[in-house]
Amino acid sequence: MLDPVILRPGVILDSRTVMIGLAALFGGVGATVIVSCATILARLFLGGVGTVPGIAAIFLSALIGLAYARFSGNRRDIPGLALLGLLVTMSYVTLIVLPSNYMHAVLDVAPIVFIRNILGTVIIGYLLAIGDRQECEFLTFKRQAQRDPMTGLSNRRALNLFSARLEASAKAENSVFSVILFDIDHFKRVNDIYGHPVGDQVLAQVCSTISGRMRQTDIVVRYGGEEICVVVPESRKHNAARVAEDIRAQIASDVYNCDGSKVSVTVSAGVAQSDGSNQTIKDVIKRADEALYTAKQAGRNRVSVYGYDTDI
Repeated sequence: MLDPVILRPGVILDSRTVMIGLAALFGGVGATVIVSCATILARLFLGGVGTVPGIAAIFLSALIGLAYARFSGNRRDIPGLALLGLLVTMSYVTLIVLPSNYMHAVLDVAPIVFIRNILGTVIIGYLLAIGDRQECEFLTFKRQAQRDPMTGLSNRRALNLFSARLEASAKAENSVFSVILFDIDHFKRVNDIYGHPVGDQVLAQVCSTISGRMRQTDIVVRYGGEEICVVVPESRKHNAARVAEDIRAQIASDVYNCDGSKVSVTVSAGVAQSDGSNQTIKDVIKRADEALYTAKQAGRNRVSVYGYDTDI
């Protein structure tokens, strides 16, 4: 146990309640169960007359910690942590079942134990809170670094990270993947007629339509300007082309309300598929771009598949 005060053989006051209370606050039910079980096993190993009230104190401090986390809204400031330390230390009330001669020794050291546990909860809890906050900030910055701020889609940095994993997986499993490259037709005209703020909203809504039709295992990337790249793992080009055609038809039928303006747009799409274990996403994107160019040349608002003469 942590820094134990041994009053009599088998009667131990330590900081177990602090650890259990903090586990409830920072780790939730799962962490509380794990820490409580480990602490109970340790207490059983030590044995002695204080075993039963000690285990009861463990259960009580776990319940107190979980209740505090729930009803305080996971409050982690210094006053809140001090309150948590006080509350979980109250679990020592279970020691009242000990014989009176033991209780005198408990009462003699109780003030010191209370102060130590409260200070321990505040100090350790404060450090844990700082660590949690820094981790959240790091994850936020990491997400932001891989997101396009206008559309909320992944950016090229995220695509590069995804590419490395997908290419390794495709090579190991000898699987294929497809790429769909969308481009909004005559998007410059939208900006010229309605202004760039409306154009930005149209782009964001088109991106939302595309991402809403894809699987969680796919990655949708703002590839540049009004181009959206979709990488579809474990999918052949005819399946990807059907999805692209469904998206094209939906966008063509939608009317976007943007700052009081009703705007309709169409998209063209090029589709390509990997054709070998050493194929890179960059290679397949290049082929999809060639197919997109074919769709544009054929009149726009259509889907073209690399290697096929006819559009979908």
